[in-house]
Amino acid sequence: MLKKLELDALKADLSSVEALLESRTREDDPIGYFQFAARKTMLEGKIASVDAKMCMHAELGIFFGGGPVQGSRGINADFAGKALEDIQALISKRFSGREIGPLKQRGRLPFHDQSQMIVTDVMRGSFGFVLEEAGDTVEMVSTPLKDVVDEVSDILSRIGAADEAVFDEAAAQLDERILVTLKQFFQRLDEQGATLRIVQGGRDFMLDRDAVSLARNRIKEMEIIESGKEYVGTLFLLPESRRFDLISSENGERVVLKGILGPEVLKQLAGQQELGEEHIDVRQVTQGAWKVDVKTREIRERNRAPRYVYALSRLKAQIPDQQS
Repeated sequence: MLKKLELDALKADLSSVEALLESRTREDDPIGYFQFAARKTMLEGKIASVDAKMCMHAELGIFFGGGPVQGSRGINADFAGKALEDIQALISKRFSGREIGPLKQRGRLPFHDQSQMIVTDVMRGSFGFVLEEAGDTVEMVSTPLKDVVDEVSDILSRIGAADEAVFDEAAAQLDERILVTLKQFFQRLDEQGATLRIVQGGRDFMLDRDAVSLARNRIKEMEIIESGKEYVGTLFLLPESRRFDLISSENGERVVLKGILGPEVLKQLAGQQELGEEHIDVRQVTQGAWKVDVKTREIRERNRAPRYVYALSRLKAQIPDQQS
């Protein structure tokens, strides 16, 4: 069971036991009081144990309600199969994008097998599924797929948010292939009158009918155009946050670009052998101007000015004697 769902169930049990304890005393009901007190101690210990348990692999709870669901009895099989396929596609596309950078608009996804999730449980109430990362090895650190599932959950939580600024943060993380799947997914939910609840890590959020319709309307007219360009300038890197600032110039004007570090740059900073390059010390990056490649993602939406998202895709050469 998902950690958060298990904790919620245990805390609900504890609350019930505490209420029963308050309704009796040792003098009036010594046996009952002893039994409930022991149950309370057991639940508190189990809550502490579950809370301390670290989950290093990907897991995701997806709950559907509304039109496709018949109470606690079941869910429309065609809807459930296609909706889960959409979720898997979002995870696979995000995983591939992190590994190799911007994806081609068509074609087979690289690393598809490494991003597969499996259904490990079915949850009743509003009808839901628990998805977990395939494989049973115990990891000491978070797996790459867990990080990807975190990102996909974050995008889904923001895409239907009432606050436009929260939605903008999600839009900045999208690429064309992910956008195609999101449009399909929210169209499917909206047309079927479905609601969506996601439980992942400490995150637990609900997209009701209004939020699903809002998400669909926001993204159905969205268009993403990607391009690449070479820049020369002063570079500041934050590898742990996967962020960069680049101070450059264009047509005699000062230009400041801010964005994310692409997968290839992270490999360059780590000195990975397949690139055939030496390790790049982040502390020395600011000691001279750099020639770099930057990918630009232009996000176009109806009735809004275009927005631009930047990704540093390659460190090409340092130019020690040139000032940016």
